[in-house]
Amino acid sequence: MKKLPLILLLVILLASCASIQRSKDEGNIKRISELINTGQAEKLTAMTELPFLLDQEIIVLAKDVATFWSTIIEVGFKVEEPALERGAKVGPESYREFYDSMEVETFFKKYLKKQSRLLELETSTGQRILLLVTDTLFTRTIHGFKGPY
Repeated sequence: MKKLPLILLLVILLASCASIQRSKDEGNIKRISELINTGQAEKLTAMTELPFLLDQEIIVLAKDVATFWSTIIEVGFKVEEPALERGAKVGPESYREFYDSMEVETFFKKYLKKQSRLLELETSTGQRILLLVTDTLFTRTIHGFKGPY
């Protein structure tokens, strides 16, 4: 009988952890979308870690990352009303969401931290975007971008 309150407490704690993670994931897509929509390429570049996975291409030069962010902003790309479809911890098969190749698999194994998240979002226009993000206590880092698809 004494174990029942402890079990209930554990269930409540586990449920709150899941909702906390979802809230963090939603915050990440909101912040990144906001930076894109307001044309803040410099901040996006500063948040982006090298090497950077863009669709199936691995970008290793900082100037190329800066060019990517500034170009999508210049052409008017917007993330309209983003909604988190799915957020998941990066696992052994996550690389296939970007592209099923040895290079992308190696990128995931070599460069992503164990707390990295694969975030799938959908916009009000039906576009889907994938983000690779690591969110620690003090930093938010972008490792990859795929979309819209």
